[in-house]
This record gives sequence, C-alpha cells and structure tokens, in this order.
Amino acid sequence: MIDPTVQARAADVARAAYGKLIAMIASRSGDIISAEDALSDAFVAALRTWPDRGIPDNPEAWLLTVAKNRRTDQARKDVRLVITDEVPEMADLSVCEEDDALDERLKLLFVCAHPAIDPAVRTPLMLQTVLGLEADQIARAFLVSPTAMAQRLVRAK
Repeated sequence: MIDPTVQARAADVARAAYGKLIAMIASRSGDIISAEDALSDAFVAALRTWPDRGIPDNPEAWLLTVAKNRRTDQARKDVRLVITDEVPEMADLSVCEEDDALDERLKLLFVCAHPAIDPAVRTPLMLQTVLGLEADQIARAFLVSPTAMAQRLVRAK
C-alpha cells in the first residue's frame, strides 16, 4: 500500500507542475506523448521510491531528472531498433528558471494551436497538455461526454 503522505505530495506536485514539466520534457523533441509517458514513469518511480528514501527537497527537479532518464533510455532503445545515420535530438531537461519554464509552456501552447490540428480540439488539447486537466474535467466544461473528449484528445495527439 502506498504511503498516504507520499501519495498526497505526489498529487500536489502533479497538480501544480504537470504542465510545466511536460513543456520542459517535450520542448526540444516536440513529442508530447513520449513526454507524458516519461513523466508518468517518473511519478510511478516516485510512489515506489519516496516512501523508503523520503520526499526530496525539490520533488519537481527529482521528477524531471527521472523523466529525463526515462526519455534517454527510450531514445536509446529507439535508436537500436531503427538504424539511422542521425541520432534523434534529445531534450535538455535541466531544471530551468521560472521564466524559462513559462517560455517552454508558451511554446507548447503554440504546438497545440498548430493549423494541422482540428480547431475544435485545440483548446481541450491545451488544457490537458499544458495545464494537466483530465479528459473528464475538460468534457464537463465543453458539455460533451468524457469518452468522446478522451477520444478527441487521443486523435489530436
């Protein structure tokens, strides 16, 4: 069973910094899905590690470092699977100043507003990707069913 204190702290960090962390992870590669996967893995690692070692002083930086390592591991696997002459560009996931994090979030907003993305799903995509809202929360705001909104968001990504 997961320690409730650790679980509550991880949930607080997710609410407060999810969008910023995704923006920082996806900033260079532009791959939002792999950034979300890496951050999810980092949260799982936090729930397994923090009860034994304690919650770090800067949980955002800890999560960012773990997510960076997960992305690096995945990129290495991808490179091994696809033999190419060019190594894919990896994101620089060093902990940024607050202004830099805002710049990265702004870039991510522009990515979500790309003309190739259906205009009807741009705002929900921004809400989920940058702010970290769940599909059911977004669905309530747009007065659609949660499954329909989740499907739209998956298609948009």
